[in-house]
Amino acid sequence: MKVESRTVLGAFAFLTILAIVYWVLVALHGSSTERSGIAMLVFSFAAYALLGGYLLAQYLRRHGIPRAEDRFDATQEDGAGVIDYFPATSIWPAAMGLGMVFGACALVWGLWYLAIGAVLFFGAVFGWVTESDYTEDVLPGSDPDELAASHGDFASTGAHHDH
Repeated sequence: MKVESRTVLGAFAFLTILAIVYWVLVALHGSSTERSGIAMLVFSFAAYALLGGYLLAQYLRRHGIPRAEDRFDATQEDGAGVIDYFPATSIWPAAMGLGMVFGACALVWGLWYLAIGAVLFFGAVFGWVTESDYTEDVLPGSDPDELAASHGDFASTGAHHDH
């Protein structure tokens, strides 16, 4: 967590200081048109705070034990084995993000984008939920090797057929 946490902490500190300085300069000049810049900087350092919180939670979950990639004396064998849980791949989060992009476009170019975004977003939510409920139908007590042999797949069972 050394490199990641230092990078995120540095970006968070830089954007926080930049947002404060920007806010003070805007307040001194009395310009009300620059509020969008303040909002963008606040959301920027808030995003880095969120990422930093995630990294801190992962560090605490490991009880302060450094990962192999964070140790200078680590070998390749230290990183071998089960790494962690990774969710299955899915297209639905990308579709949800696309729906959110159309929702954001609705704020700028017109509310008709919101209809497209809502269909994409809620369709992706429905797809993701139903995808996680999908299970392959396997008969109770059936052996996968026996099923493969019954379908003529001899390579997976280790059976050899000589002519």
